[in-house]
Amino acid sequence: MINLLKKVYRLNKRAFNEYKSKDLLHPKTGISERERKRLQNYPPFTEGKVNLFGKPIYFTDAAGFLHSLDEIFADEIYKFTTDRDDPYIIDCGANMGLSILYFKKLHPKSKIIGFEPDENTFDVLQKNTLEYSDSVKTHKEAVWTENTELTFFSEGSLAGSTVVDFSNKNDTKKVRAIDFKKYLDQKIDFLKIDIEGAENQLIFDIKDHLVNVNKMFLEYHGIIGETQNLGNILNLLTDEGFEYYIRLAGETINYPFCDEKPVSFNQQLNILCYRKK
Repeated sequence: MINLLKKVYRLNKRAFNEYKSKDLLHPKTGISERERKRLQNYPPFTEGKVNLFGKPIYFTDAAGFLHSLDEIFADEIYKFTTDRDDPYIIDCGANMGLSILYFKKLHPKSKIIGFEPDENTFDVLQKNTLEYSDSVKTHKEAVWTENTELTFFSEGSLAGSTVVDFSNKNDTKKVRAIDFKKYLDQKIDFLKIDIEGAENQLIFDIKDHLVNVNKMFLEYHGIIGETQNLGNILNLLTDEGFEYYIRLAGETINYPFCDEKPVSFNQQLNILCYRKK
């Protein structure tokens, strides 16, 4: 009888520990396994809220939030070192603000400018970065080669674009675009460019200003039906004194030798650019 009670106790204790472990916060992502499960079952493209490191954070799409959370906080794709206590960071394609929250966690005294043209996403971005309003400035604008107005294809999560309707939703709106060169006239410790295809034109327009950029994250999207220019971009980076490391950002074609057609873009790469020492 005693042995049976001990066995029951051990089983109950194990079940209790397993139950409690689901509520433990992941040390990097700041959410629990139980919360992740909830978000995985959340209706797509629906706004919601989650506690991240004990603070309320808003999102426009739970799947996009989890993808960004893992990439930014777990994998630390934007992690960088600097000699400055208050590095200057520009975030192009700030989306719902997770990248800015990561930068502030990494470098609390950093000064950041964030650009996000999608109106709904921008509202969420503002709410998520409100506590840093003294050192974070957000702009509801697209970065571009001139001051103008552009057609924006809204997707509701991570793939809004000024060049291609990746989601095929045909949800378009007009957004303000600014000549990005004027923001590159001073030393920039870290420049993030993740603008869903618009980088193919922007990077060539800001070429002569990249001398002011120390480190840069550039997400490259190969546009279907357009000439691939990855080689030209890599040559530009070399000419401007960067070394680079390339990671696959997303699989777009599994069998390119079998006439497989990509769905959104024919390449999606993360290009991590840093200065030669």
